[in-house]
Amino acid sequence: MGSRPQAGGGASAHAVSRRSLLAGASAVALPVPAATAVLDPPAAGSPGPGPGQLFRSWLAIDSRIERLQTRWAKLESWLIQNHNWCELSAPEQRALPWARELRDIEGCLDLLFEQREALLDRLPADGARELPELADRLAVVERLVPPDENREAHAIVCGVRRDLQALIAAGGPRGYECASAQPS
Repeated sequence: MGSRPQAGGGASAHAVSRRSLLAGASAVALPVPAATAVLDPPAAGSPGPGPGQLFRSWLAIDSRIERLQTRWAKLESWLIQNHNWCELSAPEQRALPWARELRDIEGCLDLLFEQREALLDRLPADGARELPELADRLAVVERLVPPDENREAHAIVCGVRRDLQALIAAGGPRGYECASAQPS
């Protein structure tokens, strides 16, 4: 098993079937955040989740991905330091009890990457009606524009999100409504 591919990086060297992916996800027994429930299609006649919920769901999925990637990195680092992981053959790597956890994490990550990408396609570009929704939108942008790709843009987005959260905590400005949310 090699290192876990990054979020944007292509297919894994170890292709995982849908069945093993689901088996791995259930074997890890990690709780699924309620926020991912918005990925289920709405019932007939139901308007579906609001834009604010979509952004919060995307953030919840992204946070879960980050936690799993951190766990992956710590486990892999420990295996390298204590079991010469990189020098072992594939069968020897699979024989270690922690290798299963790595496979399970990989399966969960693959599924979460798909969910996050599908949800990203559903996020509206405008129409926020409240300040908390704007803060959620900026939090998504903050994660989509990593600091190593555009440090200045990332810093501006982070600063605006923090300012907006401070306004929300202070009760917000009186009479605020987003211009794009007003009826034409």
